[in-house]
Amino acid sequence: MRQAVVERILASRAFQRAARLRELLLYITSHAAHPEALGEQQIGVHVFGRPETYNPADDNIVRASARQLRTKLKEYFDTEGAHEPLILDIPKGAYVPAFAERPLAAAPPAPTVPPKPYLWIALTAALALVALWLALDRNRPAEWAAESDSVFAQYLRQSPGPIRFVLTDSALASMNRWSSQQPDVDKYGSREFVEEGAREFTGNEVASHIWRDMSLRQITSLADVGVLAKLLQGYPSSARRIEIRHAKHVSARDLKSGNLIVTGSQASNPWAGLFDAGLNFQFDKAKIINRQPSPAESTTYELETGHWSRIALVNNLSGSGAVLLIAGISFEGTEGAGEFLLRPESLAEVRRVLAISPADPLPPFELVLSSQATEGTAYSSKIVAWRRH
Repeated sequence: MRQAVVERILASRAFQRAARLRELLLYITSHAAHPEALGEQQIGVHVFGRPETYNPADDNIVRASARQLRTKLKEYFDTEGAHEPLILDIPKGAYVPAFAERPLAAAPPAPTVPPKPYLWIALTAALALVALWLALDRNRPAEWAAESDSVFAQYLRQSPGPIRFVLTDSALASMNRWSSQQPDVDKYGSREFVEEGAREFTGNEVASHIWRDMSLRQITSLADVGVLAKLLQGYPSSARRIEIRHAKHVSARDLKSGNLIVTGSQASNPWAGLFDAGLNFQFDKAKIINRQPSPAESTTYELETGHWSRIALVNNLSGSGAVLLIAGISFEGTEGAGEFLLRPESLAEVRRVLAISPADPLPPFELVLSSQATEGTAYSSKIVAWRRH
């Protein structure tokens, strides 16, 4: 019953736009049987990507987030969860979850069919289908003629044939934050990492069930679906070439042939990690590392200092096609990267920093972008660092 309550909370409207609070709730409920793992230091490292050496006295992100989580939980149990038979709370002064039975006088019968978890799956799928329908509508020649000359347009021109659009595995990203299991592509493609992770929660039936359940779900990021939808709507003449894949349904063979657009960093899409070794700008949890910074560049681009993203154009694993990598360290970062790729003036900006003429195809390159955001919506993305390969 406790596991069902947690799943309904995660799927509720109150938590739909609170990704970090969902991850915090998942972590503390999955470790409820091991209070020693629920210290402020451990939560900061495993949920918020802080280094092992960080000092909670100087960084109150865990305490602040716990306060927000308590507020969200009260909101849920006062509204959508008003009929829940159990109430979940995080008592002040600690991070161990506490379940309590709702007083009988205030507890009408629970619904016979509980709300299905992860309602955002349906939302993202609906957005993708609507975008695809719009893109494949043959009765819009005026829009075909109005396709803008952006970085996306240039990539489509110089990458003939089918293009696989590989969406992130958001379930994996959440699982990585509350487990020591960090699957490589071999383990990700099998059930091995699922079984290894489940063993960490021996004796905790709720955590083990959530772990196995999430490992099977095809959850993706709304930011990534937004990029896909705008790409299909903006370039309907190429829509039939684009094959949509979830990361769970990709193999190494797929990355050896043809052209691909891969969203997410290694934490949410292990396939992206196959190309990291040759790149200067690499992801490390909630930051981008600049391996060899120039005097005018930063050594790291962190979540606390802005909405950052990396875009890279590389060869596929056999060198026979092109792979466009798109990843942000936040929802707004990914959204900003998509906005930049679709903006008409972005192509001239990329040509300028890479020092190539308008007649030349785009060479392999990588960019770091900074995006501004208001109320969760990114805009005004600009290049802050680049490399040409």
